[in-house]
Amino acid sequence: MRKYFMAVILAASICFGNFLPLHAADEIYLGGDSIGIELTYDGVMVSGTYRYTIDNTTYDPSNVLRSGDIIESIDGKRIHSIDELFAVLRSFNKQGSPLVSIGFLRNNEHLEASIPIVFDTASNSYKTGLYVKDKLTGVGTLTYYDPSNQSYGALGHEIYDVEIKQLAQASQGSIYPAIVTSIQKAQNNVPGEKHANILYSDRLGDVKTNSTLGIYGTYTALPKQVKRLPWAKQEEIELGEATLYTVIKGQKIEAFTIEITKLHKQSEPSVKGIEFVVKDERLKQASNGIVQGMSGSPIVQNGKIIGAITHVVTSNPMSGYGLYIEFMLNASRNL
Repeated sequence: MRKYFMAVILAASICFGNFLPLHAADEIYLGGDSIGIELTYDGVMVSGTYRYTIDNTTYDPSNVLRSGDIIESIDGKRIHSIDELFAVLRSFNKQGSPLVSIGFLRNNEHLEASIPIVFDTASNSYKTGLYVKDKLTGVGTLTYYDPSNQSYGALGHEIYDVEIKQLAQASQGSIYPAIVTSIQKAQNNVPGEKHANILYSDRLGDVKTNSTLGIYGTYTALPKQVKRLPWAKQEEIELGEATLYTVIKGQKIEAFTIEITKLHKQSEPSVKGIEFVVKDERLKQASNGIVQGMSGSPIVQNGKIIGAITHVVTSNPMSGYGLYIEFMLNASRNL
């Protein structure tokens, strides 16, 4: 189950070698909290381009800039956000069609080019031919808090930027508490979704990594009444009943019964190691299965945290996939 976000995010692939040793006797804190995620670029990302015509002249910046480029400066002025971009534009002379120097990042290479930025008297605004964004926000689920290095793991899969069709590449981010206000129920071939309000005034931690196995960072404080549990390696997990922890209303973490139907033995990390079906009638009634926003919900079996929900089978939302917890811990303990 992939949660699509509204703007951008950090790209830092995790290297799966030279890990610190994991000890299954370790205990971590159980998550299940709904969280708001905000990730920002160190600049402004180009999400698309458009042609425009002013005074019978047509402008098209697509031969210079393209989706995924991150604008870092305009006329030598450093740009960190859309607000700063607008401030620089307002400083330009409204007469003429000046060629403006743009410093931008593409594929980790710093480049420079020039594009015209034209003042349009009809709309009383500057035209750039660019669609831009400077952050990405959305809702997911926190899987665990690890007291060994004050880290956390969440989502269990990457944050994907659907506009540029790649792993979102932002430079920094934060997580916040979220209050679930409603759930759009899943239907066959139509994913459902949690709707939530994000409490931006109460920051929980930072985001250091957005990878194919989830987002990871450090937390500032533990929530009240968190439960500390051991975690299980792959060989300890078995077919049969397990418990999923997630929020379906407000901020209350609740336990729901699932059945693990298949286990894939993996030597390399993959987000579909665990297959399961929803058995809990309350969850069926509330969401009709797995919905967007549940990604990262921890799975517990025999008193141990074994993994996190990552995907839903869209043709049958009562079925889903999970990621083994040991792969997530490898990631967060090597931040």
